[in-house]
Amino acid sequence: MNFTLVETAAGPLVVCADSNYGGVWTWDPLRDVWQERPLAFACGGDPLAAQYPDAANDIHSVAAVMSGGRVVLAAGGDEQGVAFWDLESGELIRGARFDDPYLAAITEVRGEGSPLFVSATQYAEEILVWGPSAEAPVELLNEVGRIACLTASHGLGFSLAAAGGMDEGAAVWDLPAGGEVRTFDTDEKRVLAVSLTKLAGDPLLVAGIEDEIHVWSLADEHGDDPIHDPLTGHEDAVLAVDTAVIDERVLAVSGGDDATVRLWDLATGTQLGDTLIGHGGSVETVQTAILNGHHVALSAGRDGRINIWDLQAIAR
Repeated sequence: MNFTLVETAAGPLVVCADSNYGGVWTWDPLRDVWQERPLAFACGGDPLAAQYPDAANDIHSVAAVMSGGRVVLAAGGDEQGVAFWDLESGELIRGARFDDPYLAAITEVRGEGSPLFVSATQYAEEILVWGPSAEAPVELLNEVGRIACLTASHGLGFSLAAAGGMDEGAAVWDLPAGGEVRTFDTDEKRVLAVSLTKLAGDPLLVAGIEDEIHVWSLADEHGDDPIHDPLTGHEDAVLAVDTAVIDERVLAVSGGDDATVRLWDLATGTQLGDTLIGHGGSVETVQTAILNGHHVALSAGRDGRINIWDLQAIAR
């Protein structure tokens, strides 16, 4: 399961892609309310749509932002290009075409700043930066080939986007201009998860590379070497990673193909607390948040469930 969390006027809302049926659901975690979200067919305006009257959305990746008082959803899938909707009404803001490149990954730019999306296509290998109106995207120079994962943040004193590739390493760009900041070689190892944070004033790229987590500083004086040895413990590929700052400690949360979730101290490179067990399959998405005043991590995977972990309790 792929999901994202958006802060609305009514509180946090988790927006989920139904990996089995290609639809979208939302979950209000404070009230434990689930709601199916019918969306207009993304390719409905395509001339080919009339030939496929039973076609439906194929959504496996989602991102969402608040814009103009409404939740704008950007989404697509393994057989559908990116499209944009008003989540509440289901109205299509920008449709896709049947011949659009399929979506590899999509993310919203988190933090205070202009609402933006970053998307990557499967075969064209384009990385595009969109505003919520979905007009005239900016293309980023892609030097990492096939994109496996994306992240983006306004919260580092400047705005950055980062991507991990299937065989060419990881890259970081500034936003919205799109200039490349750094690239990192991973010796042809897959980068399946990325996150951005800040430690001691330096912006960091945190990347899941096969079954390890590497941490790089984006400051030039640190060069291309990670700031410490890789974080190890996962017994299979790291599929998801996110970061949080709790009591001035910079932490990372990771989820893996080994069905576990783990919490790490990025300053020391050590795991905190016990390995978190609670999924019946691979953990594909992890996102940190503050719910009811508590720092938590939400995790989801192939078992179709979302777990919430109290990070403050684990980090003590």
